[in-house]
Amino acid sequence: MAERDDNEFQREFEDEEFEIPANYVEVPPVFHSFLEEGPFSKCTVCGTELREDGTPYLIHKAFHREEVIFEYALCLPCRERMMEELSEESIQRINAYMDQFDMEARNEKMLEERGTDVSAWLSHCFITGRPVDGADERHIYAFCDGPDLVFSGLPMAIIGDVSEEMNELLSQKTRDRLDGFVDEQFGLPPELRKPIKDSPVFV
Repeated sequence: MAERDDNEFQREFEDEEFEIPANYVEVPPVFHSFLEEGPFSKCTVCGTELREDGTPYLIHKAFHREEVIFEYALCLPCRERMMEELSEESIQRINAYMDQFDMEARNEKMLEERGTDVSAWLSHCFITGRPVDGADERHIYAFCDGPDLVFSGLPMAIIGDVSEEMNELLSQKTRDRLDGFVDEQFGLPPELRKPIKDSPVFV
């Protein structure tokens, strides 16, 4: 049998096609801004441009049935500043609550079973596993980088009664800070403020 040289093995290795599953997609319409009628272009708080690659940010949208009742995109520096305003007690409670759920394992399982179909990731409540269809209120979250949604434990959906349960973990100081954020950023009428102020802040 003729011996094969190292160069031949190298050529065969280079010719092999390896499929590396993508962990990102273009930000889908469900995470577009209702107000901008397209992808979020700026941080809701500071106005930083978000569409450039290498610009990480979070999106949070809340729905009453099919109606968007509020939305924001938050760059990571603004998120860090907001977290600094929250009480240590609240952060510890939220972290302890979320430690029940292995987001890394969920991410791997969801990518394996559902791929990058964002609607499949959002079809059930992350906490309870219940379908979101039929829920009066739901919140959806995504981690994005420039024009792309990145699968990193997010995206996820949370139904309304769970968000109220999580709100009970917050100290009064934290609730006051979040109330201020809502009033500063949205200026909504009182009937729409409660769903926003009761929304989870763990992302």
